[in-house]
Amino acid sequence: MESFWQREVPGQFPPASGTKHVDIAIVGAGYTGSWLAYWLRDYGSSVTVLEAETPGFGASGRNGGLMLQGPAQLLADAADSLGEENARVIAQMTRESFSWVREIETRHAIDFHATGSLYLAGGVDERPAVEKTAALYQKMGVPARLIDRSELPRSLGTLNGDAALWIPDDGMIHPLKLIRALLAEATARGVEICAHSPVAEIEETPNGVLLHGPNFSVQAERAVIAANAYSASLLPHHALPIQPVRGQVLVTQPLPPLDHAYPVYADHGFNYWHQRPDGRLVIGGFRHLAMDEEQGTDLILHRAIQDKLTQLARHLAGAPITIGQRWAGIMAMTPDHRPYLGPLSPSLWIAAGFNGHGSTVTPVAARMLRDALVEGAPIFEPYQVERIR
Repeated sequence: MESFWQREVPGQFPPASGTKHVDIAIVGAGYTGSWLAYWLRDYGSSVTVLEAETPGFGASGRNGGLMLQGPAQLLADAADSLGEENARVIAQMTRESFSWVREIETRHAIDFHATGSLYLAGGVDERPAVEKTAALYQKMGVPARLIDRSELPRSLGTLNGDAALWIPDDGMIHPLKLIRALLAEATARGVEICAHSPVAEIEETPNGVLLHGPNFSVQAERAVIAANAYSASLLPHHALPIQPVRGQVLVTQPLPPLDHAYPVYADHGFNYWHQRPDGRLVIGGFRHLAMDEEQGTDLILHRAIQDKLTQLARHLAGAPITIGQRWAGIMAMTPDHRPYLGPLSPSLWIAAGFNGHGSTVTPVAARMLRDALVEGAPIFEPYQVERIR
C-alpha cells in the first residue's frame, strides 16, 4: 500500500552486502534516521544507514504532511506534566526545526509552505487548556491567539468545537521530498544509505554492535535504532514501552479552494487535514473510534474510519469529491507522549517514540543525538531513555 507522498522516489540506494566496519550505524531511514545522517555528514565519522524497505517507507512517508510546533500534546498539558520551563523548551526547539527546514528549502524543492495552523478545541471541556496554551505561546513571544467559534470559516464552525487556537509559522510539507533532500546532502558527504536491508539480529560485542541482515553484517562502534514504531521489536530485551498504532489517511483529487487554506488539527488532536497548493485535500484521523483495533504494525485500511474520513472530506469541500488514494501508516506512541533518546548501553542507542509529531521533533532529536554521540553533550532530560529504567 503506497501513500500519495511515496510516489516521490527518495533516491536509488543499493542493499547492504558483505561485512563492513563503521563508526556509526543508523537503523531506519525515516525522518529520524535521515535527519541524523544529515547532521552527522560533516563530522568525519564513517556512517551507514540500514533501511529495511526504502527511505520514508514507514510513518515518515505515510503521514498527513503537516509541520506543527510544540509537543505531541497541547502545550498547556505538557506544562502541567513537565513544568512550564520544560514545555517552553520543547516548543522553542520545535520552532527551531522550521528554521532548519527553511534553510534546506533554499537548496532543494521540498514543497514546504508556512501557512499557520488552527487547533480546533474538542469542546467546552478543552477550552481552558486551549486558552492556557495561547497564553504560554504569547509569553514566549509567539503571536498565537484564541479564535471564537463565530469567527471560524463556515466549514469549521459547524464542526464540534467551542473555540480554536491560531498558531503562526506552522505549515505543510511533502515528507518524501524532505527525506530525499536530507539523504542527498548526507550521501554527498560520504554517508552510505542502504535500502532493502532489514536488520534481523542486533548483537552487542566487546567492540560495539554487530548488525546482522540477510546478506550483510555491519560492525559498528555505536548503533542508533531509529525505527520508531518498529524499534521495540528490534530490541525485545529492553522492553521499550512503545505502542505501534495505525493512522488512516486519504487524499482527494484536486478541489476548488476551501474556505480555509491552512492545516487544521481537531478533536483533541485525533483528526487533521489540509488542502495542498494543487487543490488536493489530505485528511487523516478518527483513530479514537477504534483504538484497540488500530494497534499493531499491519498496514491495512479500516473501512469504518476511511468512511468517516470520506464524510469529513465531503463536508469540508461542500461539493462532490473524488478520492485519489487511501493509505495507513504506523505511528509510535509512548505513555508520556515523549520520545526515547539516548544510550541503552555505551554502544547501543535509541531514538524512537515520536507520537505522531515526528516532522518537527525528529530534527531536534537527531541533532541532540549527534551532539551526544560526537561531543558527549547531554540529552534533554524529559526525552532521556533512562526514565523508563
